[in-house]
Formats: sequence, structure tokens, C-alpha cells
Amino acid sequence: MMFLRSRGHPPYVIGVSWPRSGHHLLARLLRLYYGPIFTYCGFYGQTECCGQVPCTRAGAIRYSKNHDFDGAVPQDGAHRYLIQTRAFAPSVVSNFELYLREGGSDDAPSFARFASAQFTAWRAFQDRWVYSDFAQSQTVIPYEALIHDPALAMTYALSSFGDPDPSRLRRAIAWVDGEEVAQRRITPRPGSGVHPPRDVTQFRHYDAKLFGYLDKLRLTRQEVNRLFRHHLGRDAAEANMLALQASPSLDTLERMILGSSEYTTRRRTLRVV
Repeated sequence: MMFLRSRGHPPYVIGVSWPRSGHHLLARLLRLYYGPIFTYCGFYGQTECCGQVPCTRAGAIRYSKNHDFDGAVPQDGAHRYLIQTRAFAPSVVSNFELYLREGGSDDAPSFARFASAQFTAWRAFQDRWVYSDFAQSQTVIPYEALIHDPALAMTYALSSFGDPDPSRLRRAIAWVDGEEVAQRRITPRPGSGVHPPRDVTQFRHYDAKLFGYLDKLRLTRQEVNRLFRHHLGRDAAEANMLALQASPSLDTLERMILGSSEYTTRRRTLRVV
């Protein structure tokens, strides 16, 4: 990796990102921009990490990573946060490739169930870190913006640390290392610069109907099953889950259940019993 001549010390910034939203790319860009003085903590499995947010070594550490999996990262107005997010469909494809490295099944039903379950966490992250009042006072960078216009996205990111230098920024964008995540492998792309985003239509389990649902998801699988158990005494069929999660609202889904022949038959049966 090449370093650009450093220009001042950035303050400590808390990085909070949805997985596969370009956090490592952003961290590499910042390291190139600032040089060796830019100290970073990856939090997960990193040696000598304090395991706390905010970092107890703030100042010595300039930038730290956290995915806030449990919704416990404090939102403290005394600190700066750099938040990264990504559209659900491409992020879940990328996450699925990492899931396979942990032994997951590589087939279409496995992907559909994985996507269904992932939406619960994705929606919670959006609510807490993208659309909340707190998020409005912080820097939020969508992955799509970072990839399509890295200079503009990095200008926003660097504003969390100090005033950006356009020439240094252009060189960092051109020289940064990339990586490709596919088929259980993470392949480094040294010095490749910021590369085009993933084309989900090239994903081996791509199906236009299924991905149409992914773009319209509104409900979690827990919310869907809660309604099904209450009115029908069972969970929703897995084959229908994504379509049901794409219902515009819980009220819409409930009306559909109440209007079904299964619900009518069950009510009659319960009355007889």
C-alpha cells in the first residue's frame, strides 16, 4: 500500500456501518489520504482493542468500526459518527457470500431464507442510524454514493475529520486497494482504485421475481409469523415469506389473512369445537 504525505491529525470518529457498505474501502481511502498517522481499530477480533464504544483510546485511535449488531452502540452527541449504509438487495448478496464461508448452503432456497432473516437487522439499522433524528446530525454515506461519486462522498467523509484537499483525495481514490467477494472467497485487488458496484443480475441465484420482492420488503419475518400464528395458528409458508414481507403494511397483510378461505374454515372449526 502507498501512503500519501500526511496533513495534520484527524480527531477521533466513530464508524457505524451496515455490513458490506464499503467500510473497509472507506478506511483504506482515509489511510491513504492521511498516511501512517491515521490509526484505525477494526473492533472485531482486533488485537489490543478495548471492546468499547466510544473507544477508550480515542485520540490514539482516530477511527473505529462497529456494525451495532445488538443496537447497543450509544448515540452520543459529544462524538462524531461516520455512518455507512447500502441498499438491501446488493448488501444481502454480498453478505450471503460471507455466510457461505461459515458453512451455509449455496442454493436458491437458502439465499431466500437468508435474505428474509437479514431484513430484520437491516430495517433496524436503517431506523436507528439512517432515518433517526440523531442520524440527521451526523455524516451518512450510502455505499452507492461512495462508488458512483467517490470524490463527493469522500469530501463528506473527510469533513468529519477536517478540511479535504482535492488533489490528495483524487490520488487516494485512484490508488486505493479493492476486493472482490464471491463464491466463498475474498480476493484482494491491490491498487485497483474504486471499482464499479456489484451487478446483482449476475448473481448465480438471481431471479427477477425474487429480487423484485427484495426491493419492496417492508415487514420482518417475525411480524409476518406473528400475524399468521394469531389468526391461522401456524407460521407462514417459507416459500411465500418474501412475498408476504413485501406487503405494504401489517394492516394490508392482516386484511389478506382475514379474507382467506383458510381463516374462514378455521373459524368455523373453532366454533364447532
